[in-house]
Amino acid sequence: MTPDRNLSRREFLKISAVLASCPALAAGRSSKEIRLLAQANPGAAPAQLNLVEFYSRATLLGPPATPKLVEFVAHLYTPEEAELVQHLSLIRGRTAKSVARRAQRPEAEVEHILSRIADEKRAIIAWGEPGKPRSYGLLPFVPGTMELVMMEGKNDEWHRKFGSLFEEIYDTGYIARVFHKPIPAARYIPIEETIQASPAALPSDLLSEMIDANTSFGLGVCQCRQSRDFSGQDCGLPRDTCLATGALADFLIERGIMRRVDRSEALEVKLKANAAGLATMSMNVEFDQPNISCSCCSCCCVILRTISQFNTPGLIAPPHFLPGRDEKLCIRCGLCEQRCPMGAHALPNDTWVFHKERCIGCGVCAAICPRQALRMQPVKKYTRPAPNYPRLALRMAPGYLSHLIKS
Repeated sequence: MTPDRNLSRREFLKISAVLASCPALAAGRSSKEIRLLAQANPGAAPAQLNLVEFYSRATLLGPPATPKLVEFVAHLYTPEEAELVQHLSLIRGRTAKSVARRAQRPEAEVEHILSRIADEKRAIIAWGEPGKPRSYGLLPFVPGTMELVMMEGKNDEWHRKFGSLFEEIYDTGYIARVFHKPIPAARYIPIEETIQASPAALPSDLLSEMIDANTSFGLGVCQCRQSRDFSGQDCGLPRDTCLATGALADFLIERGIMRRVDRSEALEVKLKANAAGLATMSMNVEFDQPNISCSCCSCCCVILRTISQFNTPGLIAPPHFLPGRDEKLCIRCGLCEQRCPMGAHALPNDTWVFHKERCIGCGVCAAICPRQALRMQPVKKYTRPAPNYPRLALRMAPGYLSHLIKS
């Protein structure tokens, strides 16, 4: 890792110190815990239990090493696959040659198995340039593995079982112990028509600017709604709404995970999602950086559910705009209460109650209000999105370290 041109040397050293401390702060399950897990799950292969240890690590914000996680890993990898996958490292990964040496298996055989897992199951990530050996890497439980497997939109028995097992683990509420403090990785972009008249609106607040700032777009299936559907909890809202931009779009398109769309279709998809009451999310960086933009509902989105379902701060950065109400214009129709994805509005006994701590600033309420009684107003001391990913990592560090220390 080298200092970014927009990153000071002091900031770079802070990030390096955080990264260096992570293995010492939390290294995953102890050998004793794994032995107890093996005794409770005699059918699981040792290599599968090693992968349970990986996915349950506090450094990866993982779920506890329970029998349900064992079942999840056993579904994700057969014993033969786990024998090879256990030798992979996080994200950057290793080549088939390196894994073959560690597993003492023929390189061609290892390459075939790892390619199948990466290209068919999407359970691991593959890197490489044409004519050069590919590297294969592991991803965290979520965000990571879940999104990669679900994004392609496959609907078969294996994927349905994957989605169902994921939801069972997520619904245990383990995420509530992860987020002691917010880790502001993502932000929500207000519906553009609700802030157009505001002099405080920035280019980074506008969906159209996100589209204009890029030339490469990839479109995929909403992994969260797909997964919820497979667990029998389909909300019926649009799914072809997950948009990637820049180099990230190219990466996912090249691997067949997303399909390429032009600027016009990208904007049309996101506007239709807004009209359906979905909130537009992006990573908490400026739009000239490679990005992912989901269109979220609180009943399915794993990010919004940290607040809506588990009342924890989660991965969401504080919003730039919050709704203000004109009491004279309000007719108490209740639409804001019905359509708010976060349950931030309530109208008990004909009074309006606003739960500021639940609001993500998406503007759905202001867009739907028939009398324009709700208007999006800028928040004082707003922190703009990070200019790049190293700076975003620096902002996320306090909340992340708090989790590791308390874990």
